[in-house]
Amino acid sequence: MKRTKMIPVEPILSKTVYSIVRTTVLLLSLTLTAICMPHILSWSKSHTVDWPSEIPLSWTKAFVQMESSSITPNEPSVLQGWAGAMKLKATDPTKWLTMEGVFFDRSVAFAQTSGDALFPEPSESVPPTEWFLNGEEDEALEAETELKESPASSVIVPNKVLLYFTHSRESYLPYLPDTKDPNKAHHSKVNITQMGPVIKTALEKRGVGAVIDDTDIVGNLKKQGMDYTEAYDESRKVVQKVMNDTPQISYLVDVHRDSARRNVTALEYKGKSYARVALVVGGEHAQSDKNLALAKTVHEKLNEKIPGLSRDVYVKEGAGTNGKYNQDLSTKAMLLELGGVDNTMEEIQLSAELFADVLSEIVLEAEAVSQP
Repeated sequence: MKRTKMIPVEPILSKTVYSIVRTTVLLLSLTLTAICMPHILSWSKSHTVDWPSEIPLSWTKAFVQMESSSITPNEPSVLQGWAGAMKLKATDPTKWLTMEGVFFDRSVAFAQTSGDALFPEPSESVPPTEWFLNGEEDEALEAETELKESPASSVIVPNKVLLYFTHSRESYLPYLPDTKDPNKAHHSKVNITQMGPVIKTALEKRGVGAVIDDTDIVGNLKKQGMDYTEAYDESRKVVQKVMNDTPQISYLVDVHRDSARRNVTALEYKGKSYARVALVVGGEHAQSDKNLALAKTVHEKLNEKIPGLSRDVYVKEGAGTNGKYNQDLSTKAMLLELGGVDNTMEEIQLSAELFADVLSEIVLEAEAVSQP
């Protein structure tokens, strides 16, 4: 006897009813929107809302707590720092997007920029505290730089520029094969200080004398059991000593490596790959405007040589930033970010030499002498 297959009717009816109800509600909402929108637009033209220029810190802290289960009231310092760094503005969508996890980077301290800057702004790749103080660094591949020596007699303006390295162990992932965490891209030998001789040689080739102070600031912090965030206090001592010993120095260049990844920090131009640079100005001191003017000039001249080589000039101030970066010591101070964690030494050297080219033009013009 042939058996008849029974098809359950109830689930089919349930799905059909659900679809009808859903479609009806959707059509009803669209209809109501079409009817009400003219009235809403008319009302909005006659009623203005005074939005605050900046969300109060207490509100921001509440938003941060709601959005992050990892931050609790038992961690007030973390909460205060992050909330202050956010500096939420009602009219700035990037802050709200970041709060929701878009473009999120826990080390970003938002900054004002000189124009339509490429997001994200420069930020430090802060090493984990326990690893920084007690951990062992991974083996690094050898990273050589090719120096183009110039005769000392070509120097027209001696000892005008100081090159130093607050975050002296900032390194690059291509030379740390066992390191996967960008925040651990730090090394005692293969690091940003290798660009000191490159920039110095390029400056002197163009007639501007430079002094390198390659003090291992980060190494000093470790020896003294100090926190990584105290690096600028430590480098300040170094800068002040050099300026006392060499009073003719007026240009202070603190050379760094940014935490941004390759999609932000690499640039292909006429068959060569360059490390993009960024300039940071501390906004919390009386002469920051003069430093900003210098940084803007460097930015513009770099982009005249290679469009897009310089990402922008970033003014950092407020909670979550250093605010000064030792730039209150001179009206001609700047923080230079040379590439990011994924760049190669070849890319960085090309950009470092272009930076030296631009800076030498500025120095010689200010000194009212002709270039060699």
